[in-house]
Amino acid sequence: MEYLDLYDENAKKTGRVIVRGTPIRQGEYSMSVHLYIYNANGDFLLQKRSKNKKSLPGIWSVTCGAVSSGEDSIQAGIREAKEEVGLDLSEEMLEFVARIKRRRSFIDIYFVKAEFSIEECTLQKEEVEEIRLCKGKELLGIIGSSERVNGSYSAAVSSAMRKRGLLEK
Repeated sequence: MEYLDLYDENAKKTGRVIVRGTPIRQGEYSMSVHLYIYNANGDFLLQKRSKNKKSLPGIWSVTCGAVSSGEDSIQAGIREAKEEVGLDLSEEMLEFVARIKRRRSFIDIYFVKAEFSIEECTLQKEEVEEIRLCKGKELLGIIGSSERVNGSYSAAVSSAMRKRGLLEK
């Protein structure tokens, strides 16, 4: 079983812990992390979610996941990258971009510049079917078409890409 800390409307831990999948009450929030992993060529790592996933099966996404109880979003991001695609990241590599508040959750967004090879990645088959690289504009199109993404999320990612020169001309 996976346990999650709950947060208040200001993203402060409430002290309440739930089993993942338990409905979250009004005024409480869970926390997740999204990693935009890219290389020196400006190629982003995309992963196709397993068709067996309960939420958003079979879609292309960035590396992401829930922040487990006792973790912060940086620790969760490092863990998710290792578990899902076999990448070893350090805290220093994660650049915080934004915290997005949704109806019952917060999403911490990080950009991660890393040298990696698709061939060297190890996929967690329960989570990830395949991986590929894409450019920033394509990635913005993918996240912009997601029903679960709001405008502030897309704006934060787009701004972060522009600041880093990751939107090709």
